[in-house]
Amino acid sequence: MFYLAEKEASKGGKVGMEIGTLREQILIALLIYKFGADNVELGDPSSPDFDIRLFGFPISIKTKTGVFPRNPEKLSGSGVKLIWTVDWKKVHEFFNSYEPNSELLLVEVVWNREGSFYYIPLEVQREIFTKIGKEKYIFTPRKGTNPRGVEISNIALSELISHKQTNRIGICWQRPEKEEIDIYEPFRRWIELWEKE
Repeated sequence: MFYLAEKEASKGGKVGMEIGTLREQILIALLIYKFGADNVELGDPSSPDFDIRLFGFPISIKTKTGVFPRNPEKLSGSGVKLIWTVDWKKVHEFFNSYEPNSELLLVEVVWNREGSFYYIPLEVQREIFTKIGKEKYIFTPRKGTNPRGVEISNIALSELISHKQTNRIGICWQRPEKEEIDIYEPFRRWIELWEKE
């Protein structure tokens, strides 16, 4: 499914930013499949706080292509966005008001290697946030650059994923062989709908 999402989000051989939304939909579909549609409530798309409520508990879903940086000494970005924005005022407001307030599902997609599916409880996030402080937990880009958002810092992510209460499932990310799956054509469904008009 992640492979199909990648195909759908690709243009000219490059994967677009919409891949995050498609992956999020795949993971929400998994939760609906596993726990039932009555127990999964979609969040407000404009809210950075959470993506869904599962049995009433807010859950944020994040995915990233590539290995998470695991250098707990270096304050840099992890590539895992807390909020997407190009507005510096919103970056400043977010930094000043942020504190963890939802459970976190975090997926590390590493093609042809082992990646991970993490569940990071809210209490773990709050513990790390309090321990290292907001300035080390949140990584904001340099002023004058195109921010594209605010990230969990490398330091915070290293502590979150190595915490004893964090649950991890290792995933060997292998793209399917061409014979195993039809190459996805992202325009096919739209063409079929146009043909019905």
